[in-house]
Amino acid sequence: MKGQGFNPLEAGGMENIELLERYFENEKNLSLDPSWKSASQSLNPKDSSKALKPSLAKEGGLDSSREEKILRLIQAFRNYGHLAVNINPLSLESKSLPLQIEERLNEFSEKEDTALFPTYGLLKASHAPFKEIKERLYDIYCGKIGIEYTGSQNEELIDWLQNELETPELDLSLPIETKRIILDKLNHSELFEKFLHTKYVGQKRFSIEGGETLIPMMSLLVESAADYEVEEIAIGMAHRGRLNILCNILNKSYSEIFNEFEDRFVPNSFEGSGDVKYHKGFTATVTTTKNKKVIIDLTPNPSHLEAVCPVVTGLVRCKQDILKGKGVKEPQKKIIPVFIHGDAAIAGQGVVYETLQMYNLGGYKTGGTLHIVVNNQIGFTTLPQDGRSTTYATDIAKGFGAPVFHVNAEDPESCVLSVILALKIRQKFGIDVFIDLNCYRKYGHNEADEPAYTQPLEYQMIREKKGSRELYRDELIRHGFLEKEVALELEKEFQKALQEELELSKKQNPFKAESRLKQQEDQFKDSRSAMLKPIKTGVDEKVLKSLASKLTELPSDFKIHPKLKSLFKDRADSVLQHKEIDWGTGEYLALGSLLIEGVTIRLAGQDSGRGTFSHRHALLIDQEKGKPYIPLDNLEKEQGRLYLYNSFLSEYGALGFEYGYSIAKLDNLVIWEAQFGDFVNGAQVIIDQFLSSSEQKWGQRCNLVLFLPHGYEGQGPEHSSARMERFLNLSAENNQFVIYPTTPAQLFHMLRRHMLRNFPKPLIVFTPKGLLRHPQAVSSLQDFNKGSFEEVIDDPLAEENAEDLVFCSGRIYYDLLEEKKKREKTSMAICRIEQLYPLNVEKLEALIQKYKSVKRYSWVQEEPCNMGAFEYIQPRLESLLPEGIKINYYGRKRSASTATGSTTLHRLQLEEILGNLFSDSKPTIFDVAAKGAEKEKILREGRS
Repeated sequence: MKGQGFNPLEAGGMENIELLERYFENEKNLSLDPSWKSASQSLNPKDSSKALKPSLAKEGGLDSSREEKILRLIQAFRNYGHLAVNINPLSLESKSLPLQIEERLNEFSEKEDTALFPTYGLLKASHAPFKEIKERLYDIYCGKIGIEYTGSQNEELIDWLQNELETPELDLSLPIETKRIILDKLNHSELFEKFLHTKYVGQKRFSIEGGETLIPMMSLLVESAADYEVEEIAIGMAHRGRLNILCNILNKSYSEIFNEFEDRFVPNSFEGSGDVKYHKGFTATVTTTKNKKVIIDLTPNPSHLEAVCPVVTGLVRCKQDILKGKGVKEPQKKIIPVFIHGDAAIAGQGVVYETLQMYNLGGYKTGGTLHIVVNNQIGFTTLPQDGRSTTYATDIAKGFGAPVFHVNAEDPESCVLSVILALKIRQKFGIDVFIDLNCYRKYGHNEADEPAYTQPLEYQMIREKKGSRELYRDELIRHGFLEKEVALELEKEFQKALQEELELSKKQNPFKAESRLKQQEDQFKDSRSAMLKPIKTGVDEKVLKSLASKLTELPSDFKIHPKLKSLFKDRADSVLQHKEIDWGTGEYLALGSLLIEGVTIRLAGQDSGRGTFSHRHALLIDQEKGKPYIPLDNLEKEQGRLYLYNSFLSEYGALGFEYGYSIAKLDNLVIWEAQFGDFVNGAQVIIDQFLSSSEQKWGQRCNLVLFLPHGYEGQGPEHSSARMERFLNLSAENNQFVIYPTTPAQLFHMLRRHMLRNFPKPLIVFTPKGLLRHPQAVSSLQDFNKGSFEEVIDDPLAEENAEDLVFCSGRIYYDLLEEKKKREKTSMAICRIEQLYPLNVEKLEALIQKYKSVKRYSWVQEEPCNMGAFEYIQPRLESLLPEGIKINYYGRKRSASTATGSTTLHRLQLEEILGNLFSDSKPTIFDVAAKGAEKEKILREGRS
């Protein structure tokens, strides 16, 4: 009888109760079926099983089946009571009790209404008439707040929550001061929206009307958070209600917001081209009514709903790590994340699950997130039954055992009580908590939309409804907490203040578009100069040798894998004995040198400890004890902190997290490594909307590094390309670095330059697979000791009178080099463009000028013509060549797929590329069968 739905208490009488009693007396030693444990815990919050036997004695030996009935009823209310709560402000009908509760109630006869039953702490008396117990259960679980929590695996949480909810001393009334705050915030919320609606008719603002209770909830969350010694709240939310949050929670001035609605508005200098007003972020320090200060950071977010969730999580974790490094105890209680979701988005967007999966992972957890779902009961025009397969929008919380509070937005006091209790749970248990704020959307998806096209009945009802502000105001007046004249006067005063702010905004000096464009042009030039400025990044030979020695210094009792023991010795010897240094050793020297200089490093990816291709081995595991050891974390007593994590199997959420982590502290080296470069496809939203454009849109700088294994070795279309063309397509206005290094020393100098420049920009690195152990992809110790990163590398063996000048990037260089030696092609110079963006045009121009005898200029790549760097590099190179000269293309032809799945075909394609280049055949983009206009058409397609 094991399995879901089995309740051992239904299987037998007093014998089972005695077994429960024995279980609680000696829980560790008593072996019970798992189903017994689950059932017993649900009945134990008030030690009810212990109390049962004495209660039977007091009742003179009542039939134990009656006691079991009351326990089953209590549990039914705990499990299913939320289904009977009237949480929908658009529903006119009261909900009936769910069948599961009705079945338990039917076990009691009418005669038992007045019979005494044990209360198990529900009432102050130990025994009470059944009718009173039933009413008490209804008040707790079917009253104003629907609560889901019994599915949690956290037994301590269940016990604590039941004690909180079921104690007779529980007082759900709010002090008059809190009631006034609620009304004040409802006034500010609704009247601000109405003001915008009349002054800026038809302009998008994504009003919170219908869900304006969110504002007092957030306001009192901040108040309560300060009482729990929270120092900072990071908020992630989409566009609906953002303007209201900005002005009424973060205190952004109304005049500033009004100014952004004006036609004359031009973004200020730090924002670049800027973004629409309901995507922008803001940071403010808010003072509570008790004169405590809380920093509130509202993170910018694009229209990709929920994309900001992992970003905020990463940002919060970084700040918590900083506090931890300063010796602050329980930093997770000082900085908390808050997500404000939409009902359709939380149910439909997979990144929500990815973010939730982080909540208890060592490299990602933040001590829990508060989730408020603004449940408009619609997604654009899609109704809930078409947008999710679950009862509630919040049902994803069940997968993580997170408590959920379902509330009605037209009952602001219950909403506020829920958010305060949610905060209390989060601070005590370090878990996620959800609040399902059931409301509606007063207008369409935006204010220019007509919702009655698709939801006529719902919007007929909505148009006739009073708002939550008016309903709550009238309730306070009815109960004598407020005089009507005072309420109306407060509303008039606020409307007057809004009008004054509007007039003030019209007097503000607008930016002139012409001067703004000139300013942008100047910024572009300055930025490009800073990005291309040479920086010496060499490290003293003694330091490099010291790092190499420490690579093999393991604890005396640490049992390393035999193969790694020899590998580490070879790596150390390559430095100590001036041998050839491979890629893994070069990376180790780069990270180690930065760590001893005090740089904090975070490296995370799906297999980053060992490395997908077994080249790193930064994380070692004792072969006998299974314990980890990280040599890089044990270089010196005073060194930067190394955070090395094997991530969960995620790209979208994981990269969003690392982006958020990187923006929180720009002098950290934060690296996200894809298992294979192709897998970065799954994180395209983060790349497009945050990584490549956030500085231009929001003034949000980022220093994140992406390691994307890239290279064509015949491993098929899913393990060859990191989609270089996409990153180059996104490169503009000096927004990021795009680099394809070919030597360990280049990687070394690149990473050091990235941190020593003090000029934060994202760094996209196409790292190798096949070159990790390539005998020619090595560097000497002197290469690390001197010099700096080279954006362009000339051919060291080429003659100045070379007739062929070949440009390439990445691993194909070694194929070209080998073929050149085989064919003894001394008249060819092979130039490597290591940094594709920003392109060092000056160096390229000087190199082209050096080779004055060149008759043919070529670009060679592994990728198909419509991929890789060709379509990006072609017009740039041709602009540097003598007038009328075109660059010849040698590479794979245009393709819908990134690479072939056949190793043999891959090899034949490479042989064809090399054969055509070295035999002076026509470039690849010309089809040998094409003639005349057809050939020109193919050529144009190749360049389009």
